[in-house]
Amino acid sequence: MDRREAEDYIYASYMKAEPFMSYDLPDSRKRHPEYTEDIIRSLYRGKTSVTVTGSKGKGSSALILSAILGTYGRVGLMTGPHIKSFNERFRVGTELISDRELADTVSALKPLFDKTAPDPSMGAFISPIGIETAVAESFFFAHDTDFDIYEHGKGVKYDDVKNIPASYAIINSVFLEHTRELGHTTEAIAEDKACIIRPGMKGIYSGWQSGPVADIIIRHADEAGVPLKLAGRDFDIDRVRFMQNGMSCSVTTKRRRYEDLEISLMGSNQCRNLAIAVAAAEDIVGDTFCVTKKEETALREALLSLEWFGRLSILRKKPLLMVDCCINPASARGALETVSELGIERAVFILAIPDDKDHLGVAKTVCDNGHDIILTKVANPHYRFKGIQQKRLTEAGIPCRYAEDLGTAIRSVGEEGRPAVILGTTAMLSELTGYLGDLF
Repeated sequence: MDRREAEDYIYASYMKAEPFMSYDLPDSRKRHPEYTEDIIRSLYRGKTSVTVTGSKGKGSSALILSAILGTYGRVGLMTGPHIKSFNERFRVGTELISDRELADTVSALKPLFDKTAPDPSMGAFISPIGIETAVAESFFFAHDTDFDIYEHGKGVKYDDVKNIPASYAIINSVFLEHTRELGHTTEAIAEDKACIIRPGMKGIYSGWQSGPVADIIIRHADEAGVPLKLAGRDFDIDRVRFMQNGMSCSVTTKRRRYEDLEISLMGSNQCRNLAIAVAAAEDIVGDTFCVTKKEETALREALLSLEWFGRLSILRKKPLLMVDCCINPASARGALETVSELGIERAVFILAIPDDKDHLGVAKTVCDNGHDIILTKVANPHYRFKGIQQKRLTEAGIPCRYAEDLGTAIRSVGEEGRPAVILGTTAMLSELTGYLGDLF
């Protein structure tokens, strides 16, 4: 098996079942984490593991936590989706899994998964993320990691990552998103993601939540008997400042205050992600966390070395071209804040947000703040763009224009010489790299 064959195998069961699945079915009707439960649990080796969920910032908080824990040991990190290479989903420290190791790991796991034979004609399949989780476990074991971090997909209740018997979990801010799969209210989505909390865990760390979402998380933690730390109650940030190449803020926990931490990621949301990661790292590492000058210096250096493409990433400064993975109004407000801090009063916002995400809410947020809108789509066939967006915006009285693809949209604003911000689903990032060539 080579790397290409390994990647194909990970998706093979899903691809066989896809023609027999209804697009509109929720996760509860089509996903089966029980198919991979025994395999994932048999591979688990009892090391310190953290699982991460949320509607926005879960990948960033996982990355930041990985960098912080990396100053105390070897860290395995599984994230998704990837941008350029499938290998990006698995790393130890900053090193991605190699093509050879990916192929060999999948080859070794294949006999285990081949014993599970769901009927594709009934729409049943072994989830790719279930196989990916097993790959991550095997990869981390081979590299003798001290801490392992796993990012969940859309939800948790029907997501195979939940088969990891993790000791800690992070729930970043929960918004209305992935309504087709997870539920049509924020409360329903929160109930799904709160399934990350299970009896026996050592700690749960929640980001800034609305009242109803916070209530749901508190209830799940109380029922499971797991200690919970809430943003705004048990840890917080202040002195948030934009810098030329990132952000600065101070983080206060029940244990201590961390003055003027600098992070090489743009947007005030990254300061919130940093606070969650610091709160979790304090408990994971224990009383020895950041007690010496040397450890504090290592922490600060790790935060300044972070790279996370597609999270308010500035691709060009004049005229501005920025990109952010954004599918809801809350994220759009973060992008608007950054644009304002950069001194730009009016920009073109290119929206590549699928039909089942809150494209209307994002468009209204952008329009109400005086910016222009171009609607476009991504080529990935798993994301639905059926032409309804322009109609919905027109009915709502929101002026917009349409570009057939992301490249056309980028070229049009480039010809106009105007600042532009691309907002969309994470899947558009790989497509974006092809249009931008050597720009970054």
